[in-house]
Amino acid sequence: MIRRLNPIVSVVVLLAGFLVRNAAAASYVAIEKLPGVTPVTVYVSDKPRLYFRLTSAAPLVVLLDGPAHVRIVSRVECARTGVATYQLLATEDGKLIDKLDTESSAAPDARLEKGSTPIGKSRRLTFDLPGGHHKISLSLSAATAALVRIQTSGERGGQAMVSLTPIAAEGSVDVAEGEKLIPYYTISAGRPVKLRVIGPTVLELSSRLDFDATMRGTQSYRLRLIEGGQTLRELEFKTTKAVAASYENIRDRVPSKMDVTRVPIANGTHEITVELLTPERGTVRVHARIPEPSVGNGE
Repeated sequence: MIRRLNPIVSVVVLLAGFLVRNAAAASYVAIEKLPGVTPVTVYVSDKPRLYFRLTSAAPLVVLLDGPAHVRIVSRVECARTGVATYQLLATEDGKLIDKLDTESSAAPDARLEKGSTPIGKSRRLTFDLPGGHHKISLSLSAATAALVRIQTSGERGGQAMVSLTPIAAEGSVDVAEGEKLIPYYTISAGRPVKLRVIGPTVLELSSRLDFDATMRGTQSYRLRLIEGGQTLRELEFKTTKAVAASYENIRDRVPSKMDVTRVPIANGTHEITVELLTPERGTVRVHARIPEPSVGNGE
């Protein structure tokens, strides 16, 4: 049975929603210049995109300012047939931030502007950086070369966020990541999470799949967002175990890497249900946020 949460918290969330102004969905800005590195033009569905070539012989060093949400889109150089496996690591001062263990085959809709080497379908590595200056090293193994496109989200750097407590949820668990503990709420079959949000705003939903001892490699899961009996979004993710995150006080489960979805919310009061579609016997944890309320005379 779904547990109703503290009504006082719900009131606080409602008041916060009334104060939100001009919230916008996060947008990513690509880094297209790196000192001493020549970018490579890749046509994706006939649209040009700038990537940087990364080899297993040497890391690619990128200077970034935080706080920021970083997205690395990678495409391995591969054969025209078959599957290529590779590992992409992001480190800072020798410490692992996150890694991507994946595989890919040649992409039918992507090609190099110059050269005939096939490149793989895109694979993504995402992570958050705290405030300050950062020197991030990207390194490649299990493959000779790959192309990477580096993007950062201005939202994390320019707008603070406030967490939402659901109005109904089966339970919660803290996720430990770095020195932070973040509350996530549990979703399983027939046991959704319910949120109340006042628009206009942007709902940011972070989700993680539970991995048990039997689960290996890449796993998939699907969520559905519902309002008033109508489907707002159906979300499908493929994910692997998190490297730098764990559950507090849960020893037989490991969280997946975080998937983030941003949903524009129209004016008015909204009750949104987040339910698990697949796997039927799985468990997903979610954390919801909105942009921090704005007050005063700012435009």
